[in-house]
Amino acid sequence: MTWSAVARKDFEDAVRSRWVAGLSVLFVLLVAAAAYLVRPAPGESFSSNAVLNSIFIRDALVTTLVPLIALIVAYNAVVGERESGSLKLLLSLPHSRADVVFGKVIGRSGAIAAPIAVGFLLPALVFLVVPSVNFDAASYLGYTLLTAILGVAFVSIAVGFSTAASSSRRAIAGAVGIYFLFVPLWGAVQFPLRFYFGAGGAPSWLPLTGQEVLRMLRLINPTGSFKIVSNAFLQGALYTDGDVNMQVSATLMLLVWILVPPLLGLLWFREADL
Repeated sequence: MTWSAVARKDFEDAVRSRWVAGLSVLFVLLVAAAAYLVRPAPGESFSSNAVLNSIFIRDALVTTLVPLIALIVAYNAVVGERESGSLKLLLSLPHSRADVVFGKVIGRSGAIAAPIAVGFLLPALVFLVVPSVNFDAASYLGYTLLTAILGVAFVSIAVGFSTAASSSRRAIAGAVGIYFLFVPLWGAVQFPLRFYFGAGGAPSWLPLTGQEVLRMLRLINPTGSFKIVSNAFLQGALYTDGDVNMQVSATLMLLVWILVPPLLGLLWFREADL
C-alpha cells in the first residue's frame, strides 16, 4: 500500500521541522513543570490521576498546546508540496490522491504523537521514584493515548484545510481560525448562550431544549469531547457510570473530526487542477 510510503516520508519531514522540535521541547518542559507544581505537601500523598486531571495539565497544556502543535505540524502538509511543485512528482509515482491525503494524516499524526509520548514519559519516570505518588500506570498510559487522539483530530482538521487550500496563506488562515475558535474563543461563544438559555429557555421554534444545545456545543469542540472522555476515564467510569450517552457521543465526535475533514479535503482534491 503506497500510503505507507507517503506516511513514512511525511513523518520524517515533519520531525525535522524546527517549529515542531521547538514546540515539542516546550511541551515536554511544561508537562514536567506542571507535574512539579501539583506535587503534594510534605507528608501527604496524591494520585497520578489527580495530576493528569488538574487544571495545569488538562486545561493549561493538553487542550491548549496540543491543538496548536498539531495545527503547526499539519497545516502545510499538502498545499506546501503543491506550491513547491513536488506534489506533481509525488502523484507521478504509484500514489493515488487518497494515498497522499491519508498518508499525510498518518505521517503527521505520528509526528504529533511522538512529543506527546515523550512529554508524558518524563513526569512518569519521576512519579515512579517518588514514594508519595500513587502511580496508576494503566490510567497514565490511557490518558497519554487520549491526548494523542486529540492531537490526531487537529492534525486531520489541518490536513483537510491543507488539501482544499489553494495557497499556504489560506491554509495558515484556516488553521489559525480553527485554533482561536476552538481554544480561546469557544467559552466566549457559549457564555451568552448559557445566559440566554438559563434566563428564559430555548425559543419555541428550536427543536432542542437549551440544555441540549449547550451539550451539543460542548461536543462539537474536539477539546470538549476530549475532556468528557478523559475525565470519565480517569475516574474509572468510562462507558460504565455517569452520563454514558454523553461519553459515547464524545468518543464518536472525536472519530468524526479524525475522519471527516480529510475526506472532505479529498473530495475537493480529486477534482483539483494541480
